[in-house]
Amino acid sequence: MHTTMAILNQKGGVGKTTTAVTLASGLARNGYRVLLIDLDTQGNVADSLGLPHSDDLRRLLSPDLHVPIDQVVTSSGLDHLDVIRSDKSTTSLKQTLAGVTLREYILADVLINAAYDVILLDCAPSADLLHFAALVAADYLLIPTRLDKLAVNGVRDALQTLASLRRITRCQVAGILPTFYERVTLESHEQLIHLAQTFGKLVLPPIPQDTQCRVATRYGKTLWDYAPNAKALNGYEQGNRWVGGYRQVLDRVKDWL
Repeated sequence: MHTTMAILNQKGGVGKTTTAVTLASGLARNGYRVLLIDLDTQGNVADSLGLPHSDDLRRLLSPDLHVPIDQVVTSSGLDHLDVIRSDKSTTSLKQTLAGVTLREYILADVLINAAYDVILLDCAPSADLLHFAALVAADYLLIPTRLDKLAVNGVRDALQTLASLRRITRCQVAGILPTFYERVTLESHEQLIHLAQTFGKLVLPPIPQDTQCRVATRYGKTLWDYAPNAKALNGYEQGNRWVGGYRQVLDRVKDWL
């Protein structure tokens, strides 16, 4: 029996793929058997892991192919972490699925017997049918958000989309993850306060702004391997303790499994 988590925000540029890859590889380093599925045509999961793009997702979900999941997954090159990649063929896949009955269940159906402990779904920013299928398949929803007004509006959009599917999904909101946090920027600080006042305990410790995230992706490496001392992983120092960062978020995620 596995736990499935959708990582989703209907606004782009909020760090969804960085979050998905960092948490997936972090869980794998902790011994969990992890599958990371890219639902975005841009194929950024493959880029982040130094892999070539592929039509894995199309082959898995195309109703005329019926390729078993164990014939579609690809090793990430890291222990315990497999991936299902995406590329531009995902656009034609969505067009094909538009005419399929009960298409919202297409992802849940193929994952039901997947032999993993954790499945992470890296969702595209657009509210399309794969977006809905991810929420139907997921046990939990994690919403990364930049700390600016437009991205925070994206959090509300994601919550409204989940609410609209309430009759056909068991998915619960696990947390809202502030990303690109800059302590010295007033806008960033005010939006973090606003987020906490609006969503309360759902708001997770923030991920600091860190150029190492972009550089690690350029080299096709995870933050754990490329920059283990990165601010994005370890957070920032406050008094005599460290606050935020993906290490803290990873601990929260393990509590949900």
